[in-house]
Amino acid sequence: MAAEEYLTIEAQKREAPLSFATTTNAFVAEGWVPTERVSELREAVTGEAVAGPVDVDEIKRAQFTSDGEAHVESHNDEATAATDGGEPVDDAVVTSNEKPPVVQDNPGVAKPFEVLVEAVSRPRYSEFDPTALVFLTFPIMFGFMIGDVAYGLLYMLIGYVLYTRFESSGFKSMGGVALWAGGFTTVFGVLYDEAFGLHPFPQPMPEYLGLGFLQLHKGLKPYYAEWALAWFVVSILAGVIHLNMGYILSFIEDVDLHGLKEAVYESGSWLLMLNGVWLFIFSDLFRGSKPEFLFTAFNTGSAAAIPLGFDGLSATVGIVGGGAFLIGLLLLAIGAPMEIVEFLNVLVNALSYTRLAAVLLAKAGTAFAVNLIVFGAYFNGGNFHFIFTAEKLSHLQAEGAEIMFAGLTTGGITGLLGGALVLLVGHTVVLALGVTSAGLQAVRLEYVEFFGKFYEGGGREYTPFGYTRTHTTTDE
Repeated sequence: MAAEEYLTIEAQKREAPLSFATTTNAFVAEGWVPTERVSELREAVTGEAVAGPVDVDEIKRAQFTSDGEAHVESHNDEATAATDGGEPVDDAVVTSNEKPPVVQDNPGVAKPFEVLVEAVSRPRYSEFDPTALVFLTFPIMFGFMIGDVAYGLLYMLIGYVLYTRFESSGFKSMGGVALWAGGFTTVFGVLYDEAFGLHPFPQPMPEYLGLGFLQLHKGLKPYYAEWALAWFVVSILAGVIHLNMGYILSFIEDVDLHGLKEAVYESGSWLLMLNGVWLFIFSDLFRGSKPEFLFTAFNTGSAAAIPLGFDGLSATVGIVGGGAFLIGLLLLAIGAPMEIVEFLNVLVNALSYTRLAAVLLAKAGTAFAVNLIVFGAYFNGGNFHFIFTAEKLSHLQAEGAEIMFAGLTTGGITGLLGGALVLLVGHTVVLALGVTSAGLQAVRLEYVEFFGKFYEGGGREYTPFGYTRTHTTTDE
C-alpha cells in the first residue's frame, strides 16, 4: 500500500502540468483556496518548494447569488500583492463563470447531520447551510415519535458501533445521527415512562427524577385518550414554528440578493399568510366550525391533557390573523402571481406535521400489540393492564375480569418459548419500523416542508489539489 501510494503521488505530480496553462518558460495554475488558507499557500509556494521566481496573486472572489449571477467588486488589498515585491492588485474580479466549491463548516456535534443534507444536495456557495438546523430538529422529531428508553438505548448502541467500528465517513455520519436520535428517544422515553412499550417501574420515571410535572402520556390507553388529540395539536404548532424558520431564512436570503422590497413580496407574504391563517384557526372566530379539541386539549377539565387554561384566542386576534392572511395574499399576487395557486400551502404544510403524532400512536400501538400477544391484558377501571403469568390469569378469571387476550406466557413451557420468540421478533420489527417510519417521516418533513422554503442545493464539493498521505511520509 505504501508503494501504491508513493507511485500514485508521483503520477499526479507528473500529470499536474496538463491542468496548467504552460509556455516554454512559465506556467500558470489557477484554483480555489479557502480564505483562511491563502497565507499558508503563499508561504508554501514561495518557500524552498519552488526553485525559481514565482508570483502569487489572490484574485478576489465576486459575490455569487443563488441564480449564478456574479457581481463585480472593487478591491485594493495589500494582501493581494505579488510576492516578488509587486504592487497590490486593484479591482481584481473573478476571471471565469465557474461557481466556487463548498467547504461545509459545521460544529463537530452537528457535522454527522451533513449526510442528511447531502442526501438532497450539497448547499451552493451562496446558500445557507441547514445542517445545524437539521441537527436541532431531526433528533427531537425522531425522539418524540418513538419515545422509548429501551429502543433509544438500542439506537445509541447501533450508532456507537457505526461511529467507532467503520472507517467510511458515511457510516460514521450515520452513526452520529443514530447516537443523537437514540439519545432523544431515550429522553422522551423517560418522560413517557416507557421501555419496550411497558411501564416497568412502580411509579413513572419522572417521579424518581423529581420531574413529575413533566410526566407525559402517548394517549394509547383509554384513560389517557385526550393526550392523543393533544399531540396532534402539538404537532401542528411544531410545524408552524418549523415553517416560520424556513420562511425567515428565505426572507433573509431575498434581502441579501434582491433587496427588502422583493423579500417582502416573495417571502414576507408567506410569513403573513402562514401566521395569519393559524391565528385565525386558533381563535374563537367561527369557533363552531372548527374541531373542538383545538380548544380543549390545553384548557381545563377532563378533556385537557395538560391543563394550561387555553380556551382559544380572542375573536379580535382571529380578525387580525385573517387580515394578515389577506394582506400576505395580496403581496404574493403583486410579487409572484404564479404562486397564488399554492396559497393553501400555509395550511396544508402545517397539517402535514400531524404525521408526528400519527407515527407516535402507530409505533405505540405496534409495541402494545406485540406485548398483548406475549403477556396478555385485561381491562380494569377503564384501562388495560398486562397479565404476564398463568397464576395472574387464573386469579382474574375467577374474579370475572374482562380479558382482552390471555397471552402466550400464560400457556406453560410451550407458551413461554413461543412468547419469547414473538417478543424478540416483534420488538425487532418495531425497532426497524422506528427507522423506516419515524426516521423517514422526520426526514420528509425536513426535505419537503422545511427545505422547500429556502433551499435548492446543487453545490460541488471542494476537492483540494494533492494527496493525503496515509502509508508514506514526505521524506524521500
